[in-house]
Amino acid sequence: MTERKREFDNKAFVEVLSHDFESLSSFINQALSINDRNSIMNTHFLGRTHSVAKRLEERLDYYNAKNNLNWKPFRETIAMLKLFTDVSYITLHLKSAAPGYMLLDGIEKFLSDTNEILWLYTSALFRIFDILWKNAQAAGLVPQTKSEEEFSIIFNYPEGRLPGDLKKTKTENPGKIIVNLASSYLNLESESTLLRKVKKHGSTDYKTLVPDLISENSIRILEAKFHNLQSQYDTYLSNTDIEDTDSDLKLMRGHVSVVYHLLEAATGIIHYYERHMMHLPEQNLMDTDLPISTEKLLDILVDYYLNYSEQFLTSGKNLCKQVIRKYAEEGVISVKVPEYRGFHVRPSTLVAKIVQHYGSEVKLVVGNEKYDASSPMNLFRVNEMINAEKRRNLAKNISLLKSVSKTECNGNFERGLREIFHELLEGNKIINYSAEFSMPELESIPEETLGEFANRVIANFLAQGKIDLKTDMEVHFEGDKRVLADLEILAECGYGEDSYGNNTILPEELSYIRR
Repeated sequence: MTERKREFDNKAFVEVLSHDFESLSSFINQALSINDRNSIMNTHFLGRTHSVAKRLEERLDYYNAKNNLNWKPFRETIAMLKLFTDVSYITLHLKSAAPGYMLLDGIEKFLSDTNEILWLYTSALFRIFDILWKNAQAAGLVPQTKSEEEFSIIFNYPEGRLPGDLKKTKTENPGKIIVNLASSYLNLESESTLLRKVKKHGSTDYKTLVPDLISENSIRILEAKFHNLQSQYDTYLSNTDIEDTDSDLKLMRGHVSVVYHLLEAATGIIHYYERHMMHLPEQNLMDTDLPISTEKLLDILVDYYLNYSEQFLTSGKNLCKQVIRKYAEEGVISVKVPEYRGFHVRPSTLVAKIVQHYGSEVKLVVGNEKYDASSPMNLFRVNEMINAEKRRNLAKNISLLKSVSKTECNGNFERGLREIFHELLEGNKIINYSAEFSMPELESIPEETLGEFANRVIANFLAQGKIDLKTDMEVHFEGDKRVLADLEILAECGYGEDSYGNNTILPEELSYIRR
């Protein structure tokens, strides 16, 4: 039998929280006594206050304060304080770091909007302090009236940086690392449908987008992926010889970082909204002390954090393609055309998905013509040349058949056509998709030979999709060797289908294109 935990009386619980709250309240009092925005909008104050607020929230939750009538308002205020000190810290970091990120465009407008957001957060924090004192006293906590003098609130950081005199690391095979990172960026850009959908939605009532379109789960997953990408860059490329010689690499890193930090703050805001605000009835929201209205909080989330995430993510797309072109190792492969109907919808789509996954420029080459392999519509056009080649081969194959030279067949085109058709099937020259063979309603043309008639009839079957012609025709792909290796695997497994067009399972190496 589980031992029942002892219930605290209010006086005992006040003693539990008193040490951390005394530290927090005296620190806040010192900032307020300076009566200056900069006294709270600096990393020292925000970082320390956030740390204590987080510790208090954990202690409150451990002792079930969120389900206690007396302590719930205080616990909610601590959650507010934790959120706004956190997002203020991240946004302040963006303000100071963004000029060094070497972003491609929009930096001036971004910094101007960032200042506006920080002003809003300043007002919100001052409002939170008032709410905090009120709810603390209601719960039985007494805020400190003295300041914590031993701690300085504002520290004037010097301009400039330490000299970068550490020896640069020599990177082995940097091209492969760089191309993989740039490809990962492009994949994340294509995966970030959430950001594009929010932008295209056009709604100004952002409450209607939560949680079906905007949710903590979806934003947190995206944030984690950009965090991982930044971490990979810092592990393999930061402070290396190649980073010093190619400014595009730091540009790429800057775009990754700014998107990551914007999504980091967005995760905090949507978490707070979903956890603390979304399910409150309208009347409760009106009666609740809020530092910023729910509408304004969602405006900041969408119009600033998500909108700028999408903008900077998109602006880095061409940069990453440029980086891939610079470092990708080029090659050429020859592969057979898809057996079933050539480059129709399925094989063309799978080829394009592989190319798009890597973000490289790859061409499909037939004769003197080149086609963009990242576009299914471009690949469909290749079938015109493939079918023309099939028809040429058909005429040649028919002319070599025994049936064509038989007297009895030349005297009876219907019989001759049947024998030609069966001879082509036995010789594995055509694939029959019809359950039964029936003569088409085509009349022979005067002076037409059996071979010419058979060629015309079978070409008609081909156009109707009743048969297909076997071919050993090959096409060439040229471009990034990484892409070519996967295209070769795709071709070897029939482009994801059998000779009758039925879907087949792709090997594990290509599992990413089925997601």
